[in-house]
Amino acid sequence: MSATPLDASEADGLLAPLAPYSHYALAVSGGPDSLALLHLSAGWARRHGRAAPMVLTVDHDLRAGSRTEAETVGRIAEALGLRHAIVTWRHGPVEASSQARARGARYDLMAAYCTAHDIPALVTAHHLDDQAETFLMRLKRGSGLDGLAAIPDRGRWAGLRLLRPLLDIPKARLIATAVAAGLPFVTDPSNEDPQFERGRLRGAMAALSAIGLEPAAIALSARRLRRARSALESTVDAFLENHGQRSPAGYGSVSLPTLLCAPHEVALRTLARLIATVGGLSEPVRLAKLEALYAALAADPDTVQTLGRCQIVPSGGRLSIFREVRRAGLPRGELQPGERMLWDSRFRVELGTGEAEPVTVQALGEEGISTFTQDEGCTLAVPRLAACALPVCRRGNGRLVLPDFGHGGDLFTPPLSRHEARLVCRATFLWGAG
Repeated sequence: MSATPLDASEADGLLAPLAPYSHYALAVSGGPDSLALLHLSAGWARRHGRAAPMVLTVDHDLRAGSRTEAETVGRIAEALGLRHAIVTWRHGPVEASSQARARGARYDLMAAYCTAHDIPALVTAHHLDDQAETFLMRLKRGSGLDGLAAIPDRGRWAGLRLLRPLLDIPKARLIATAVAAGLPFVTDPSNEDPQFERGRLRGAMAALSAIGLEPAAIALSARRLRRARSALESTVDAFLENHGQRSPAGYGSVSLPTLLCAPHEVALRTLARLIATVGGLSEPVRLAKLEALYAALAADPDTVQTLGRCQIVPSGGRLSIFREVRRAGLPRGELQPGERMLWDSRFRVELGTGEAEPVTVQALGEEGISTFTQDEGCTLAVPRLAACALPVCRRGNGRLVLPDFGHGGDLFTPPLSRHEARLVCRATFLWGAG
């Protein structure tokens, strides 16, 4: 039986979760799934008198023609009255792991664009078949509840709300929708390439369906597991509220004895939550690595560990999580007056319109700490590991100026001039990953 396109009534129901957002962005690659989302969203916005969404396309530069495909999306978006932007992933040689790296890079690039343009939500076209494939790939790796719950219908990362309104829709219906709308979609050949895990899995889906493992049944299991995950996450929320601390200076801690006495699943999720947020990760740390970390802490609670771009440091009965500063260092970027940026996937940094010139945003580091403690006679008021990984503004004359980190975010005592700090820049740590 051929699949039927989605109609306006169905689209209204599916896209209702977008209603709270006055503006949002669509992630559109040029494939049939995301072009169907583009078509449905444009119609929904017109019918309900809503502002047209922004359309973002990532040129991943993994194969010839990727730029042309991105530009085609732009023409389709403009024909529907929507604004479009292309963001490009700069990378080294292509390798077998490029698909996984590209997924992470896409989220990084789109989150950075949304932050710079004050867009609060990003909508993707993940669908029922994606859900089933993700479930099976994670089952193969021995994933636990989080992995098997697969793709959530909504989440939050780097201060951005992620929405996936098409998760219960089969891919065939999205293709039918794109065909009915006359959209010239493209098919990424790497999706069928057995060199990649997802390509191998898609090649096996017909055989799985023949024994009853239909995508809809697999996705139903994932949906039911998401219910259980949601209940556990509420328990972790309460655990962190009672036993954790979170600083606007970008680090967190939890009572170590209480963590080790907590139910194993709650402890693992608490570690995962803190590491994902402090480390600025778009992908969760694998369960096996979390289990190894927990076992190491239980065996020797005084050992410093590293995981997920973080240093995990036991001290004084607490376990503190700090952003790790590796040899390659942390990012640098230029910020113009009145602009905002996503820095290190952890901080939203905004430069006031009253500034006369741009600043360079970089990590404070040991050099910056010395500047304020030795040259200006201040005392560091937060852990040194946390301070090293914080953003600081460098003026054109070379002078370092601290952003305003908000209530409770003074890094030095006595506090530096709050008037100047507010005038220069504000940095907000983006708690709430997942």
